[in-house]
Amino acid sequence: MPDRVTLTIRYSFRGETHEPSVTLDLDRAMRGEGRLPDFVLALASANGIDVYSYDYEVLPHGDFIWSHAEGLAAECLQDGEFDPACFEQRWRERERMDALRRIAWKRLGVDDLDAEPALRQALLDAWQRGRADAAD
Repeated sequence: MPDRVTLTIRYSFRGETHEPSVTLDLDRAMRGEGRLPDFVLALASANGIDVYSYDYEVLPHGDFIWSHAEGLAAECLQDGEFDPACFEQRWRERERMDALRRIAWKRLGVDDLDAEPALRQALLDAWQRGRADAAD
């Protein structure tokens, strides 16, 4: 299931209420940049709002309305608030586990890593050790 969420920012300008909206493909952002996009900039770009305009200046101060969350984004949308840190953490965790599942299948023929908790933990420990060594 794709990870998507819709952002609408409601603001008023010259007595008119505006509600530009964008559906964000969070998987694409994470795979491309390794992090979530600047939400205001993404919304502005999708709606033809110039970054040097007054509209762009007021966007960060408008009402952020998050909706139509799919995939992991739905788990990180609570009471109308989207938690980017929650999403990034869960997305990276899912990607790590998907990689470990592929390794377990390819090297060991294990098709259900969750049914092998000791092996799952050993692979996670090796993954974390490799990251620690790379950081040194």
